[in-house]
Amino acid sequence: MFNNFKYLVREGLRNAWANRLMTLASVGVLVCCLVLMGSAVLVSVNISHAMKWLQDQNVVMVFLNSTVSGSDASYTVSDVRNQILSVDNVDENNVEFISKEKGFQSLLDRFDEKLKIIDSLGDTANILPDAFRVGFKDPTRYETTVQQLKNLDVVYTVRDNRKYAEKLMGINKTVTVVGVWIVGLLLVVSLFIITNTIKLTMMVRKLEISIMKSVGATDWFIRMPFLVEGIVIGLTAGILSFALVSYIYSAATSAISSIMSAGALPYMSMIWWLLLAFLGSGVLSGALGSLFSISKYLKDDGGVSGD
Repeated sequence: MFNNFKYLVREGLRNAWANRLMTLASVGVLVCCLVLMGSAVLVSVNISHAMKWLQDQNVVMVFLNSTVSGSDASYTVSDVRNQILSVDNVDENNVEFISKEKGFQSLLDRFDEKLKIIDSLGDTANILPDAFRVGFKDPTRYETTVQQLKNLDVVYTVRDNRKYAEKLMGINKTVTVVGVWIVGLLLVVSLFIITNTIKLTMMVRKLEISIMKSVGATDWFIRMPFLVEGIVIGLTAGILSFALVSYIYSAATSAISSIMSAGALPYMSMIWWLLLAFLGSGVLSGALGSLFSISKYLKDDGGVSGD
């Protein structure tokens, strides 16, 4: 039994090597498919994470239309704070004044090189308005409280994080739809190439297969080397895809973190199920392509698929 298994695996590996150009083509297309699929899933997962973070935020930034700091102040910080606290749902322990200088410095700290040119021009004090960071007591009254803050005379605008969640939902939907179509198309192409790779091997070994059938070899015994060949193609593609997506995600993590306060999901928290997903998808694609090809060949050649 073990000797038969070794023989079948060895024959499968030999088939893959004998048709290495077609094998490489199959691996390449399947890698493209898996990389796009993995990237789309990671983008979707991170967008969902960001939406949850935004929706869980019970804090808004209230930007003022008049200065409350410096010699030209129209209002005092205390005056504006009292107006904001007059809104019933505002949490008095979660109201923080952020001067325009502090706000601009926060941008410099986050985006660094991108804003150094602006900083070098001087007179950066008036780039941003003064603002208050305001928290709410009851998150269920979020929309009503935001509208009440907007109605205050001293308020220029309120940055509401919830609207970004809606935009992210739209992006997530687009990524999902486009990703499904692209992955579906590439999956069909990869299965087509894998099928033709196996067919090429079968044509080369047509006489050998006929002899095996004539001496009583079952269809499954004949199928196994080709199934191994397909699995080798899928396994190789899965490993390469996982490595590529890991590199891409690591490179993109810092950029995502600099744009979104929520940051990207830690890769290590997803690494094992991603690895299993890539290997499983690759092996399944290779196995399906092989089984479809050899089953059709045996049927056309008079084989009994139930053996």
